[in-house]
Amino acid sequence: MRVLRRLVRFGFGAQALVMVGAMLVAITTVLSMRGAAADEDAETYMPTTGIIVGAVLLLLLLDLLPAAAWWTIKKGKPSARRWAIAASILNLLMGASGIRVWMKMPHMHTWIIYIFYGITGILGLIAFWRNENPAPATVRKQIRIAGDGTSKIKDYAGQGASITIVWFSAGWWSTFATHHGLVFPGILPFLAQMEIAVLLTTLAHELGHLVAGWASGKVLRSLQVGPFRWAIRNGAWRFEFNLLKFYGGAVGMVTPDLVNVRSRKAFSLIGGPVASLVTGSIFIVATMLTPGKPWQGYWLFFSMMATFSISAFVVNLIPIKPASLYSDGAQLYQIVTNGPWARVHFAFAMVTTSLVSRIRPRDFDINVLNQAADSVPAGDRGLLLRLFACLHYLDRNEIPQAIGSMQEAEALYDQCVFEKPQDVCAEFAFINAFYKRDLPAAERWSQRIEALKKIEPDADYWRARTALLWLRGEQNEARDTWERGNALAQKLPLAGTYDFTRSCFAKLRAELDAPVLTVPPPLQTAFELPGVPVAVEA
Repeated sequence: MRVLRRLVRFGFGAQALVMVGAMLVAITTVLSMRGAAADEDAETYMPTTGIIVGAVLLLLLLDLLPAAAWWTIKKGKPSARRWAIAASILNLLMGASGIRVWMKMPHMHTWIIYIFYGITGILGLIAFWRNENPAPATVRKQIRIAGDGTSKIKDYAGQGASITIVWFSAGWWSTFATHHGLVFPGILPFLAQMEIAVLLTTLAHELGHLVAGWASGKVLRSLQVGPFRWAIRNGAWRFEFNLLKFYGGAVGMVTPDLVNVRSRKAFSLIGGPVASLVTGSIFIVATMLTPGKPWQGYWLFFSMMATFSISAFVVNLIPIKPASLYSDGAQLYQIVTNGPWARVHFAFAMVTTSLVSRIRPRDFDINVLNQAADSVPAGDRGLLLRLFACLHYLDRNEIPQAIGSMQEAEALYDQCVFEKPQDVCAEFAFINAFYKRDLPAAERWSQRIEALKKIEPDADYWRARTALLWLRGEQNEARDTWERGNALAQKLPLAGTYDFTRSCFAKLRAELDAPVLTVPPPLQTAFELPGVPVAVEA
């Protein structure tokens, strides 16, 4: 729902900008007519001028709702939901009126605006109808790290470029269709063709990344196209469908080794924009050749494929950070400049290599992780880099350093949004319980997992649960959860990160099978004598 609300917020902002542009055009028209009235009969022009002035005032009033909705959502105001619902209802009314006009005058070039209003209105009601307090989705301010190549100006430039390309392309293709006698489809076929065009444009872009990644020797781990997502999780491919993520896509690929990481990353990144440019060029030609052909009834679909593809090509090359992900252009900038962010990309490449090779966390270059973490002091990447360092220390049995890295990672959690928060919370719960011996902290992280709407009882979940029960002294229950988790861990592929998981279960079993009654030692004793139980008189 957070993604949908961000999308609606963008729609309200774009709508406000379009109306401001329309007001400027109307004001310019009034001024030019007043100049003409100075030379001719003013009475001829004044009624028309009055109408235009009234239209400007009406546009100003209509602009207040989407502008207020955009601002309150962006700032996380308590009134955001009310403004969003009001602006959505207004958009539905404007969309309905525009469709009525379009059905009578299909040659009008403003049809796409009314379609945009209608879609924004529908999505706005879906996103904000339930009173879920929009603050959590918006209070987290976007964290921009120095040196990442992005800025607010570039973000606005990317949005402006997208709106401009779609706006002028729609007008040009509408004129082209009218000139060649091409028929505009009805509203439902139009909406269906537009959604299909969005998905196919996204698919073409992501396939460009995929082919370039394969050519550079990478291994595919995930592919998302709109609501469809295929990903390897716990060693097996899984399919997910999420209608709330209809727009956008991503490809996750990892390198099996650390040879030429920068060049391979750059090559796979540029594959997406190149694929979008090729797709857009093909459909520009295809649309222009449609008049008189048997497939001319699909000219609008072809034109949308061309427009969306060219827009994807241009916008993706601009260094922007629309949400938690960087654009292709931003990542290319970070890699080509070979600055601190290049170390960040190398660090993540090093860690993800353990998913497809026998490299374990203890084999990570801790200097690379620490340098990368210093470059990213906040956000989800900053948290993950510190958590990776923690796992490195744990795998080397350097417990004090591991606890320190974990505490740094924990401090960043509240400013992060993760696709699978269960994974991070399970790591924190396990480390706090088994290594730090901090029962209140372990309980807090476990409660965060249980509060999630959907919990996946995987090996990491049972590992954290076992450690928590062991720390509570509930030995029988801990053994039961250990059996369940260890059975899942043994089925994981032969790769370094899964080997580390299996080693954690082995350490847990050693504690559970200790021949004497044990209680977890204090934190200081645990640092001095890791893994040695404290005997207690029965």
